[in-house]
Amino acid sequence: MSKDTLPFDWKAIRRDVLEQIQSGQWKPGDKIPREIELAAHYDCTRSTVGRALRDLATAGFLERRRKGGTIVAANPTRKAPLEVPILREAIRAAGSEPGYRLLQAGPERAPEEIAAKLGLPPGGELLHVLALYLADGAAHQIEDRWLVPAMVRGLDPDHLRSQPVDEWLLHNAPLTRAKIEIEAIALPAGLAHHFDQPAQSPSLLVTRVSWRQSKPIGLLRLYHAAGQRLKTGI
Repeated sequence: MSKDTLPFDWKAIRRDVLEQIQSGQWKPGDKIPREIELAAHYDCTRSTVGRALRDLATAGFLERRRKGGTIVAANPTRKAPLEVPILREAIRAAGSEPGYRLLQAGPERAPEEIAAKLGLPPGGELLHVLALYLADGAAHQIEDRWLVPAMVRGLDPDHLRSQPVDEWLLHNAPLTRAKIEIEAIALPAGLAHHFDQPAQSPSLLVTRVSWRQSKPIGLLRLYHAAGQRLKTGI
């Protein structure tokens, strides 16, 4: 476990514990150190460690047993289907070098359609983020995301120039529920030039509305350039 560069709040501990699981250092069925031992390791309180472990248990990575301690879930990928892939990591996993370019980020009045999908009254202000992802230098995906400000407190739009919003959300506002729609569309004129394609070119659109318990986090529209392929499996 790394402790050289971490600020020891519960989110940093969650990241470090998750790294041990995803790297295979802690395998399914392994019993992890007790809270008191982890608190000593991270030089923090047991309650801080407890919050990190509870969050990972909710996500499905850990199983907390009343008298048996905490173990790594037997099949965390099946138990945690909402641990959504990070866009840059997905591009890299497909064999390409990822790139990222923030196009805009700031408060904006939400269109009525967006507010309705989030269950919010019309006319409210949301954080609007538009970003372009590259694969080996070529346009790959456009991320068009609307976020509820109360659910992303601490997110500085200027920081998104170097860190994509999905990576920030993973560690600071992980979702617990989502609704996903996939459809073939004609690429909107305002986005087509980012793909160096004419308006109305065919595109695959993935729309995801996400919640933290009963509270909406935001809505993502992910546009894929023509010729891109999605793969999934169980």
